[in-house]
Parts: sequence; structure tokens; C-alpha cells
Amino acid sequence: MLSPTVARVASTALVLSVGIVDAFWRLECDGSVGVARIDPLMDFGGVSDHVHVIKGGSAFTPTSTGDDLLKSKCQSCGVGQDKSAYWAPPLYHQADDGTFTLVPEKPPFKAYYELNTGSTSDGKAQKVEAFPNGFQMISGDNHRRNTTLSGPDPSDFAGPFTDESNSEREQRAIGFNCMNYGHNGSPAKNEPTLYRHSLPEKSWLDANCPDGIRLELQFPSCWNGDMDGGDKHKSHVAFPNWINGGDCPAGFDRRLPSLMYETIYGTDQFIGRGGKFVVGNGDPTGYGYHGDFIAAWDEGVLQKAIEQCTDMGGEMRSCGVFEFPDNTASCTLENLPSELKDEDTSGPMQSLPGDCQVQSGPEPATKGPGGSGSSSGGKSSGSDSKSSSSDSPKAPVVAPVVKDTSKSSDKKEDAVVPQVQNKAVDNYQAPAANPPAPAPSPTTTSPPVANVLPAGKVASTSIYTVGNVVYENVVIVEEVTTTEGAAKEKRTPEAKAKRHGHRHHHARDHGIGGRRLR
Repeated sequence: MLSPTVARVASTALVLSVGIVDAFWRLECDGSVGVARIDPLMDFGGVSDHVHVIKGGSAFTPTSTGDDLLKSKCQSCGVGQDKSAYWAPPLYHQADDGTFTLVPEKPPFKAYYELNTGSTSDGKAQKVEAFPNGFQMISGDNHRRNTTLSGPDPSDFAGPFTDESNSEREQRAIGFNCMNYGHNGSPAKNEPTLYRHSLPEKSWLDANCPDGIRLELQFPSCWNGDMDGGDKHKSHVAFPNWINGGDCPAGFDRRLPSLMYETIYGTDQFIGRGGKFVVGNGDPTGYGYHGDFIAAWDEGVLQKAIEQCTDMGGEMRSCGVFEFPDNTASCTLENLPSELKDEDTSGPMQSLPGDCQVQSGPEPATKGPGGSGSSSGGKSSGSDSKSSSSDSPKAPVVAPVVKDTSKSSDKKEDAVVPQVQNKAVDNYQAPAANPPAPAPSPTTTSPPVANVLPAGKVASTSIYTVGNVVYENVVIVEEVTTTEGAAKEKRTPEAKAKRHGHRHHHARDHGIGGRRLR
């Protein structure tokens, strides 16, 4: 058993003969189809009050559905059969004079498809199902400007968060990761994924993060079978107790891929300059970072990949199911709304796009003046404005909705809403009961590093530390077969969630190996 304070991690070619597989792949997106105030979930048919950076299918519009996206002429992400839409607000630098400049990305953007499994609330084993075409969801809260959490996760091994509400787990699903690859002889420093849940002050970033900041967003993976989840597009999904893995709460017995966004922003280009960083929705705290998703995969491809592409290295090109187009970096939106064609989203500019106001909280932010179809230019000075109300505005209710009967008290009377067929997918067969073994109690001492890897040829190794935890990232090339019983005995949801974290081999991406072991 791995000690919770010393971990040795392998990115291997192991073949484990087990019934539940928790592998993953990184969907890499070399470019964006656009940076625009478009949001077909929260502002269907109109113009959003804040800007988003959009990845995926080129047919993305204010009225996009999964079927529309499947007709895309190109996509900015690296799998040809995937025309899904992935979008989130970008990061801006607000200078001392109040002007805003878009912080450039360091590509590629990555959407992780994590095939983590767990158990239902009554102990039944789960299998990962593909997102149905047209499935949509949001993670994060655009209006949040404070937190109910005590601070960064207490250690690399935080969790499970059994007693926390879904809202608290959602706050843990946001990460702001300081990037430091090591310079001038100084060692590289790595932070755990989803460790810090707020945007650090610029002065701290300048001093500690010479390679930028990575914005991270985990989506919920526990599902009730509906295609959409009410006016906030959330009620049909929930987070498992380890955030990216573990067990699901009652009412959410089905399991989807654990989707996570990673975007690295070049904040290092602003070192030595005054001002601060602000998320594109007017959020200087980071608590309101969020992202949206609409699934649009060619029929059967994603499920086939889930079943066949179980490589632990995370390379999408190791999956024989996928096709890889050549034009991803040059793909752009096919039909940008006319009122947005001349809108400046890069700056320098006097206000955020749509005249979205910077709101620091701690009250929930209010909807800015630039939404509901407005294409107003920047007129504000860019100064902070605080919310005068503690009530977040409600978005139009998606119709029809089966399980969410709540009504919005302040929705627009003439709002156009998307018609999403919101029902459980047919022909679903629940897996047989197979409750996992109880998780072993974590150790609190720091024993020497044990050789927990099978014998084989070591291709490469790297060592780094996070706090008092020592990590050794080892790449081994050997096939090993274990018996089903022995494998299952050790693969509790907690153990799988911990091991899974470091299977995301970041050596090529970030200069150092490993992700957080949960």
C-alpha cells in the first residue's frame, strides 16, 4: 500500500485484468475558435454579458445544440470525431490606469477525459458512460465572489469530502496553479492540481510564478440520466466525494467521464507591471471562475474510446479510435453574430467586453449592463464596483425540465430558451452490485520510499517534492498481468482516486512529472 506521505508513481504500459478501469486521455486544443460574448446555455439566442474563450466545433453560436455542433466544418481540438464545445471566461490584466488587456494563452488548452469509477450511494459499482449527443452542463458559479471553504486543501491527499455539500465540492473543483519550471539553477516547483481555489494577488504571481498560471476546472461526473439540469444547467449532475473520482450521492447513480479543463495563461508577460488580474466575467477573486460544455461526438466514438483507450499515459494519439485533423490551430467560428464582429476582446480597452463591471464581492455579483443582446462598448473606467444585492440573477429556465421544478422569479419575459429533450437515455442497464472494499486508514508517518512497482525496464525517472511529500515519477516499459481478485481487492474508490491523479503525466507539458494524488 502506498504511504500517504511518500508516493512512487508510474506512467506505465501495465495491463491490469480488472473489471473497472480508471484511465484518461488529454484532448489537446491548439487554438480557439473565438473569443466572444457567446453562451448558448446561459444566454441562449442573445449576447452574453461577459466574454468567453471558445474551444471545439466551429458551428458554435448563441443557439448551438449538439446536433448543430456536429455540422461544424472544423474544430480547434485534436480529435476529428469530436465537435463538442468547451468554453470559459479568459483572464485579463487590468493596468493601474484602469485599462484591460487579454492575457495570452500558452497552448494547448487541455480537456481531460478521466475514466474514474466509483460506487452508487447504495454500494453498487459504476461503469463510465459516454456523454450523449447534446448533453450540456456548467461547473462553477459566475456570480460567486467568496467561499465557504477554509482555504487551500490541507494537503495533497485531501478528501474524501464525504460531509460536504455539492456546492462546497464545486468550490474545490476550481484550481489556480502556479507554474514554475525552474530557472537559473533553481529547482522546479509543482503545486497539486485543484489545490488553490482563488486567484492569487498579482504581486505574489510575479514573485513565485515565472511561467504563468494554470486555471483548472473539474466538472461533476455523477449523473441522474437527464440531458440538462434546469436554469443553471447543474441539477442533473453532482460531484463524487473525491471531486474527480470516488462515490456518488443518492439520486446520481450513473457515471460520466470526469471532464476537466486546463488553461495556462502567460501572466509572466506582465511581471513588473502594476495592476491586477481579473477573470473575464469581472471577477478579481477567482471564486467565480466557471466553464460550460455541450457534447457533440460522432455516434458511438466516445463510448468506444472509453472501452478501448485505457492507456495510463494520457496521450490522445495512443488511442486507435481517434482521428487527428491537421487544421485545428486555424479553425475559427463560422458565424460570429454581426453585433460582435467589431467588438474588441483583446485590448488595451477602457472596460471589459460588454462593459462588464469588476465586482470584488463578497456579495454575489450582479449581471452586467452588456448582456441580453447588448453590444455596448467599454465606457467604464474599469474600477471595482460592489454588488448591491445578495441575490444572484436567474437565467431562463431550459424547457422541458423533468426533475427541476423550480421557477425563476426574475427571468426575462420574452427570453428564447433552447429546447432540450431532457429525459433519461433509453436502454441503460445498471451494473451488478459490487461494493468496493472499505478504504484503509491513511498513515501519518513518513517511511522510506518503497519499491511498489513491478520489475521492468525503467525508461526515465524524475523526483520532486510538494511540501513534505516526495514524488518519484517513473516510466516503465513492461506488460504485467495480475489476477482479477488481487486487483479488485486493492482498487477501492479512494485508492483509485489517489493513484489516478499522478497518472496524468505532465512531464512533457509542464517540465515536471505528476499530478496531485488525491
